[in-house]
Amino acid sequence: MSVSGTNEIAALYPPPPPYIKYFTDENLAKLEAHRKSGDASEVGGGELEFLVPPPVPAEGHYRAFGSVWHVKDELPDLSSMGMTQLYQGSADGTASSYQSKIQELHKLLRSLLLNFLELTGILSINPERFAEKVEHIQTILVNIHHLLNEYRPHQSRESLIMLLEAQLEHKRSEIQHIEQVCNDVRAKLRRLVDGDSPRNEGSSSEPKPEDHVQKETDTLT
Repeated sequence: MSVSGTNEIAALYPPPPPYIKYFTDENLAKLEAHRKSGDASEVGGGELEFLVPPPVPAEGHYRAFGSVWHVKDELPDLSSMGMTQLYQGSADGTASSYQSKIQELHKLLRSLLLNFLELTGILSINPERFAEKVEHIQTILVNIHHLLNEYRPHQSRESLIMLLEAQLEHKRSEIQHIEQVCNDVRAKLRRLVDGDSPRNEGSSSEPKPEDHVQKETDTLT
């Protein structure tokens, strides 16, 4: 069976960085000696400089795997992206701001439903005017998606709280089960000990072999 097309590789796995050749046993021993002497931060130039990892960036951006990543991942405003923002934004992350986002989301959903009904009416009366209404619907959908993305931090925090509460409840139930099993074992051991005590007391009242010998001796005499 012949294959009509060939699979083209878009990007190969990136090759190792060129400074990997400096990670030799000799250089690692030198770096360890620097660390023991307390001057690991002052390695200076040369090959040992490539063995020390760079500091974590505190601001700005950094490059990893050929892509640029921002240290603070912030969601840009719709106005900065050239889109019309239909809801009132709030910069703070308080509970009231998230409640207002929910209210704004409900408003956008009602507006979306109304515009869809208007679009069906336009298509039945004057189909040539559908483009403007479709643009309105597109703007509403973009605002809904952007508003949902703004709600993601609050959603992630609430999901984490629910996960931790579930783990805490599971650990508490395990502790209660372990305590119950321990109490059952203690009760069974206590019953075993209490059950052996009367037997020991009853066996102590039986005559010993020495008593029989002494009794026969007294009879012969």
